[in-house]
Amino acid sequence: MEDRGFINIDKIVDQLDIKPNMTVADFGAGHGFFSIAFAKRVGLSGQVYAIDVLPQALEAVRSRAKLEGLFNIKLAQGDLDKPRGSSLENESCDVVFVANVLFQVQNKSALINEANRVLKKDGILAVIEWKPYISLGPQKGARLSEEELKQLVIASGFGDAKQIDAGTHHFGYIFKK
Repeated sequence: MEDRGFINIDKIVDQLDIKPNMTVADFGAGHGFFSIAFAKRVGLSGQVYAIDVLPQALEAVRSRAKLEGLFNIKLAQGDLDKPRGSSLENESCDVVFVANVLFQVQNKSALINEANRVLKKDGILAVIEWKPYISLGPQKGARLSEEELKQLVIASGFGDAKQIDAGTHHFGYIFKK
């Protein structure tokens, strides 16, 4: 099992029920640890979109995918808190995944709305964020509480939240479109 900076990637991905043929968007992909895990799960018939605002992050994903022999990851530079910031088509994804991103985003509801736009009917939005009371991680004032996250996402038209185990330093929820 891969464990990167207090987050167990395989354990989280296991809870998302990612299957072959699925299309997954990794919003704020960073260095692509989750994108790589998703690409292995969706197989050659599936597609993963790794989207990040930083070109150097996308280059790291490209390098890692090449090393792993994965050719089902498409990279896109995007500003996810802007309308159509992912550049993905409407209702094109089965899963949108957002990990450790919302605390960095000015317009959080715009990012959630962008996820809603690109998700297929009955698609899922999975969100992982730093627990607000943990001493490690980003500035505490920038973090969302679990309740704030649920209110934000449900206000954007998603169904009730299902909690997932995201480890000791993070919390996670799955929301159905």
